[in-house]
Amino acid sequence: MRTSLRVSLASAITLVLASAPAFAQPTERVWTRGMASNEQYSSFIVKYRDGSSKRVSATTAQDALKKRLGIQQRSKRSIGSAPTSTAAVTHQRRMGGGADVVTTDKALDLPEAQILMQRIADDPDVEYVQPNYMMSAFATPNDPRYGEQWHYSNPASGARLPAAWDRSTGQGVVVAVVDSGYLNNNDLQANLLPGYDMISSTRPFSDWQCIIGGMNPGCGGSDDGDGRDADAFDASGIAHGTHVAGTVAAVTNNQIGVAGVAYNAKVVPVRVLGNQGNGGSADIIDGMLWSAGINVPNVPANANPAEVINLSLGGRRACSPAEQDAIDDITAQGTIVVVAAGNSNLDVSEFAPANCKGVIAVAANDQGGRRAFYSNYGAGIHITAPGGETWSCRASVGEFLPLATPPNQTNCAPTRQHPAQGILSTVGNNAFDFMSGTSMAAPHVAGIVALMQAVAPVPKTTDQVKEILRRTARPIAAANCPGGCGPGIVDAAEAVKAASN
Repeated sequence: MRTSLRVSLASAITLVLASAPAFAQPTERVWTRGMASNEQYSSFIVKYRDGSSKRVSATTAQDALKKRLGIQQRSKRSIGSAPTSTAAVTHQRRMGGGADVVTTDKALDLPEAQILMQRIADDPDVEYVQPNYMMSAFATPNDPRYGEQWHYSNPASGARLPAAWDRSTGQGVVVAVVDSGYLNNNDLQANLLPGYDMISSTRPFSDWQCIIGGMNPGCGGSDDGDGRDADAFDASGIAHGTHVAGTVAAVTNNQIGVAGVAYNAKVVPVRVLGNQGNGGSADIIDGMLWSAGINVPNVPANANPAEVINLSLGGRRACSPAEQDAIDDITAQGTIVVVAAGNSNLDVSEFAPANCKGVIAVAANDQGGRRAFYSNYGAGIHITAPGGETWSCRASVGEFLPLATPPNQTNCAPTRQHPAQGILSTVGNNAFDFMSGTSMAAPHVAGIVALMQAVAPVPKTTDQVKEILRRTARPIAAANCPGGCGPGIVDAAEAVKAASN
């Protein structure tokens, strides 16, 4: 037997508001835990108290529900409002434990669902009413090397992404990776949007600039024989940008390679780093502005402005006025800028653009949940994320270098002693490799911000994102983070949950 009745939601609102104090402090009889403002509800579980006639007889329960809620048919209009739609409530079945399942013929938003539940609970014979929650298997990607991506699911040191994927995969969000461009990889290509090569000159920096910067002569040139154009291919073969982009949004559940953090988001690759991974501030700033959809002279407009920009780059200096102006313009229109803190075991306040106002500065943690020994630190860190350690300091040094002591050949020879403790992502020629650094930590956060924005009822501002990341982070003990890691390691599941409300 299927009993159908119609409830005017507007009438229910009027009745509930008349007793607002009671509804403002719901008892456990109206079970609303886990309900979210971005979800809809059309099925509910109602349990009647032991000994009541409605618990004994499903027919009695149906008739009582129809009689009580049928009163709402008398009013189709709230005072001072337009005619409202009604929802047909159907008694579907009795469950094995004696509770009843009732459904509505249209999906109700959170306030409507709560109102209907309160009306049901007004019956003193009701023990409780709750949503018939939709549940599914936890998302576990079928990508063959996902098991090597400890940085996603390790309970102590990972970003806790599997539970976040049950709520969001980044659908509809665009992330710009302002870096070295892209290399061909079938596990990334489908999630790339048209980008741009913002390197303006084929000429490298002078030899002395390269040497002073710790590079070989010839650093910084475009290596593609031309200046700015719409081809963001990594002509220098750096692979850095491809690795970063793969962490953000490698194609997932395709039985190839690895998973991406926000695997249904899209990436706009913007090439600003050339030979040996070097680039000029002017090109980088233009790349940032173009990514956000801001006009750059003599460059076609970006058809896919980014909601999130990842900058896994920087230098040891103060934030320049030009950088700050660009970041101010970018954040003013709602784009979030995520920046790697730097790999020098120094205070992040010494490194731009991580020290610019309005960005999210990201430190790196290792597989053990400690600050990676190379990661910059300090009060300017907004969140820490997995960056891994493909190599360690000499045993005589210990877990951490003394603060303000940059890694070098003497204290921390950079040999790949344990590459699998790094971050696994896409590189060129359809290959995959482990890298480590705050460059690898930042795209975890950029991807998580994409997950957050995809479920947020209204896009979050930079300050709102920072606050969510802060209050949902897992703290790192001071002993495991000399210098300070901000609020701790990012928790994607809790951050996405918080952003959805």
